[in-house]
Amino acid sequence: MSKLEELVGKVVRDLSVGTRSKPAVTYSSPDAEGYVEIFLQDETGMTVGFSVDPSAPEAEVLYEMAYRIPTAYVEFYAVGLPLVPGTERPAAPRVREESVVWEDPNESGSWSCPVGEYPSH
Repeated sequence: MSKLEELVGKVVRDLSVGTRSKPAVTYSSPDAEGYVEIFLQDETGMTVGFSVDPSAPEAEVLYEMAYRIPTAYVEFYAVGLPLVPGTERPAAPRVREESVVWEDPNESGSWSCPVGEYPSH
């Protein structure tokens, strides 16, 4: 499970730059097909969950998390994160070769940042 926790940590780290709130994260045991449910819960007890296949390529798993976890933040905290620097637009995850980056969805190629390395200032 530690690889999943590491990947979730990258996404949550990037999102925490824009808010002090951080959901609790829990993981189910793998189901019969090997999928693991990831649950995020805010301080009120509201829970959002999604499944991932931990045997999939790492970039695929990280992309799924970078797509799903920001959606949970919108539901929990009414904020789209991480923001494209200098804008109020939330970045979108994209797969580039073997890695996953945050990218400006309105101006493809103008700004990107590897997931887990969003600038903290």
